[in-house]
Amino acid sequence: MAGLAAALLRRAHSRAQELRAEPVLREVVALARSARIPLVGVGAPGAAPNAEQQIAGLTPRERQVLDHVVAGRTYGEIARDLFVSEKTVSSHVSNLLRKTGAANRIELAQLARHASGGPT
Repeated sequence: MAGLAAALLRRAHSRAQELRAEPVLREVVALARSARIPLVGVGAPGAAPNAEQQIAGLTPRERQVLDHVVAGRTYGEIARDLFVSEKTVSSHVSNLLRKTGAANRIELAQLARHASGGPT
């Protein structure tokens, strides 16, 4: 059964890439990561989504929060700067982690730096 699920995820991933269906691609990548299913064989060229694809489709507010996360700011600092509650910041960060497939804020910041062409 696990083999069938992995095959279906890989097929969905490939098809989403072909169609450039970014929202579907993000969801498939996130699902595969949470299930710890590799989407491609090790070293398969161009099969995994690049950093730009992983951060595509973010809302303007999520991009603002992401900029603060990249700068290493705390939830409190971000909340004060954006005039929102820390809970709202936490929700935005949770959405960013889900959309990008990042495991934590550090990985999220590294992904964003890589997508912008900066040092990781």
